[in-house]
Amino acid sequence: MSFTPEIETALASYAQEHGLEREEAVSRIVREWLVQEGYMFSGEEGIPPQKLNASNDD
Repeated sequence: MSFTPEIETALASYAQEHGLEREEAVSRIVREWLVQEGYMFSGEEGIPPQKLNASNDD
């Protein structure tokens, strides 16, 4: 997968800063975004407040 030059530069900086290979950096960034947006659960967090409703109120 390739991105625009500015995204590639930012991705390389992120990967270097976190000691990751490029693919692992992409995976981590996507996973963090998916968790933050409520599409995936980290196992450490509950349902984001904006996703709460009567059907998931325990």
